[in-house]
Amino acid sequence: MAERERLTNKERRALAREERKRKEAEQAAKRKRGQIKNGLITFAIVGVVAAVVIQALVGGTPSIDDAIVVAADEVDERRDAAGCEILAERQPLPDRSHMDANQAPNLDTIYSDTRPTHSGPHTPGTHPVTAAASSQISEFASTHNLEHGTIIAWWDPDAVDRSTANEIGDWAELLNDNGFRRSQAGVGIMSAPYEDPGISSGKAIAFRAWGTAMDCDEWDEDVANSFVLDHYGTRGIGPERTIAPFPSEVMAYDDRDVPDTTEDEAPTDGNEPVEGELTEEELAELEEQDTGEDD
Repeated sequence: MAERERLTNKERRALAREERKRKEAEQAAKRKRGQIKNGLITFAIVGVVAAVVIQALVGGTPSIDDAIVVAADEVDERRDAAGCEILAERQPLPDRSHMDANQAPNLDTIYSDTRPTHSGPHTPGTHPVTAAASSQISEFASTHNLEHGTIIAWWDPDAVDRSTANEIGDWAELLNDNGFRRSQAGVGIMSAPYEDPGISSGKAIAFRAWGTAMDCDEWDEDVANSFVLDHYGTRGIGPERTIAPFPSEVMAYDDRDVPDTTEDEAPTDGNEPVEGELTEEELAELEEQDTGEDD
């Protein structure tokens, strides 16, 4: 374990890729056994999603009968099949101070070994809610979005093909168009590639909510929806989550209710934030600084 901790991010990623290759045969056999069952589930989900899209096109909010429904009793199995690992669960970094965009430090000095980070210092303004970014967005700015209740799905461009990347972006867009986006509050479902310094676990997908990090070897939409159900907005622990009530009429578990997080579980700031988004100039400066960081 100590030897693995001394590896660089690139070495960890390379090691993790080798581990994934060794598991492919076993996972392929498991997927084949569940092919028929999963095919039926996928057919049902596609029908549900189509209903949501139609609702969005004709106007109006989808009812719970037309919403995305996740089978609660299958989530753990699907997480295992996707090679998911929880790295932090409702354990935010203690410092969440604001730092001006033009004073952004080397992020390696302020975030933990888990990258992309799930919490910590960030810019005063939020990053624009970006459902399907084609290039890496500012980790320093988007951490503020997490504080408001946003969910981010980062992906490794070396491990995720274009088709899967498009699928992730389409998933985020669908949720944002059906109740999860509050752009002026910096809240929504975001996705972007994460190349520098690389996903520290070496896995392909990194889900982030404030204080919570789960990394997976493979993309699975049910796993992603489950992460949203458990951690988005008022169901997470973001100190400013009150601006993001969970749209329970859009997504739910089939037989399990998820309550909003209480003040006793995680206190809120009590007031709606008014910082607003970063300007284009501030974002450009952050991206330039991020690009200049060492691995």
